[in-house]
Amino acid sequence: MEVVRKIVDAKKLMSVIPLPETMRNRRVEVIVLPAEEQKVSENLKKSGNIESLVDSLVGVIRDTGMTLEDYRAERLGKYENLD
Repeated sequence: MEVVRKIVDAKKLMSVIPLPETMRNRRVEVIVLPAEEQKVSENLKKSGNIESLVDSLVGVIRDTGMTLEDYRAERLGKYENLD
C-alpha cells in the first residue's frame, strides 16, 4: 500500500479541511492513505442492503419540478440587488 507523508503549513489546508484554531500558525503533517472503498462496497453487496439504501435516499430532497435554468434564474434574481 502506498502512503504519502508531507509537512505543510496549516494555512494551506484551512480552506480544504476544517482544522482547530490551535493549528492555524503551525506546520502540520499530512498523511494520505487510499480509502478502503472496495471492502465497504463488498460488505453492502453481501448484506443485500443496496436497494434499501437507495430507497431510503429517494425522495429525501423534494422534487420541485424546476430545471437547472430555473434554479439559476431564481438565485441570480435573489442576489443581484445585494449591493
